[in-house]
Amino acid sequence: MSSTRPIIGVTIDYADEAPRYMSAFTYAEAVEKGGGTPILLPYRVDHSLIPQYVDMCAGILFTGGNDLDPSLYGEGEWHPKAVKIDPKRQAFELALIAEVERRRMPALGVCLGSQLMNVHRGGSLVQFLPDEYKDLEHRNINKQSPERHPITLDTASQLGQAIGKRDVSVNTYHKQAIREIGKGLRVIATAPDGVIEAFEDPTLPLYAAVQWHPERLLSEPEHVAPFKLLVEKSIESKAR
Repeated sequence: MSSTRPIIGVTIDYADEAPRYMSAFTYAEAVEKGGGTPILLPYRVDHSLIPQYVDMCAGILFTGGNDLDPSLYGEGEWHPKAVKIDPKRQAFELALIAEVERRRMPALGVCLGSQLMNVHRGGSLVQFLPDEYKDLEHRNINKQSPERHPITLDTASQLGQAIGKRDVSVNTYHKQAIREIGKGLRVIATAPDGVIEAFEDPTLPLYAAVQWHPERLLSEPEHVAPFKLLVEKSIESKAR
């Protein structure tokens, strides 16, 4: 395995039942399969360490997790079905994405990661999809056989070119999604019911995010493609 693989920082979650970090194996596996070297980024640290984290990395993967504080996008009350994110994770990742964007470092968001990247740009979220979207189930209700649905992807976008298909079958594990898209972001994929499934900022080397979990579908090339794109853009950015 080549020692020249770019280092990709991977944000991590926490175990609800114990004071410990947690990261699904598939995030690191996805980065490795995409051609990068994954490292996990602990978030319960002083934010003064964030520039050093970013110095080490060529790109960042913002991963899934629980729900952002709705006050970040102008809603005062948590939805009764919300599962609150660790405030320390939220604060760390908002500071991290600000530093990553300032340096124009390639970034890819997955699920919560996409919501964070949107809220960072002033966008908002639907707190509980079943309240507003009745035609399609986006949550993972059937644990034994996870739901999938089609999306329509803009093939002229960075992500669309990487995946190479307009119609993509994706998995679905989320109860929240983007309501208003953030400043400078462009919607590049939607579900049949109109839920936003992917976006990007075309003015940056890579600032892209998906609502589904491609890291859980690594046997399918179209779902490895977002991680290959992150790695490729990270190599290009480091070379500049």
